[in-house]
Amino acid sequence: MDLRRQGPVAHITFGRPEKLHAMDAAGWTGLAARLGEAGADPQVRAVVLHGSPRAFCAGNDIGEFFRLTTPQEARDYFIGLVLPAIRAVVECEVPVIAAVRGRAIGGGAEIVQVSDLAVAGTDATFRLPEARIGVWPTVFAALAPYTLAHKHGGLLTLTTRQLDAAAALRCALVHDVVDDEDVDKAAQDLAETIAEGSRDAIRHTKRFTTARLRTDGMAAVHDALAALADDTLTGPDAAEGTRAFRERRTPSFAVAPHSVRNQ
Repeated sequence: MDLRRQGPVAHITFGRPEKLHAMDAAGWTGLAARLGEAGADPQVRAVVLHGSPRAFCAGNDIGEFFRLTTPQEARDYFIGLVLPAIRAVVECEVPVIAAVRGRAIGGGAEIVQVSDLAVAGTDATFRLPEARIGVWPTVFAALAPYTLAHKHGGLLTLTTRQLDAAAALRCALVHDVVDDEDVDKAAQDLAETIAEGSRDAIRHTKRFTTARLRTDGMAAVHDALAALADDTLTGPDAAEGTRAFRERRTPSFAVAPHSVRNQ
């Protein structure tokens, strides 16, 4: 996880490009730490998050799931590591801008979701495939009421369909789409424009524009991650889904024993 400063703008680049920047425990810890450093630097006015041309971030490394064999281990990972990183984006003292090229998958799309601003390249794609491996996009689902309209959130979380940059713009997941080669410059230009204001004004503005995310939103994320750890990850669907992912085959999920009816 690389952190460098360019004038009043801090740039954080996700590690592990060979794995499309998939996040393991060290990745989530590093993201929270780098954002904390940038936000505490009195010279920094904005932060830009980067991946690489192939991918912004592929989300959680599925390999991490295989070592989470008990609800407590899952809680330690998701609530102890993932939640603080998501909270660090939301609560960073200065605005966070996602510069999205290539794929934003799962947790990568969730990082885009909680960033203050996001610029996407024309070839960027966004997908939440968790349901295909027997789990669910906890952060995105929990925060959809605060960041996206109901139908847009459902389109991403329920269908697992991949969205192109234009669709992501319509869903307000990103606020601008530019040519792929211009993504980093567009994000830098936004950051520099923000940096023209006083740090105190920027800090207070972000605090109030993210007020619901900081309180209700983060509480919802905590509850969603706890449900994932306590119920979903130790269930048969998650076991089959992650096994199928490793074996590169289509999962075969069991039919629910009964349907839910409206009372």
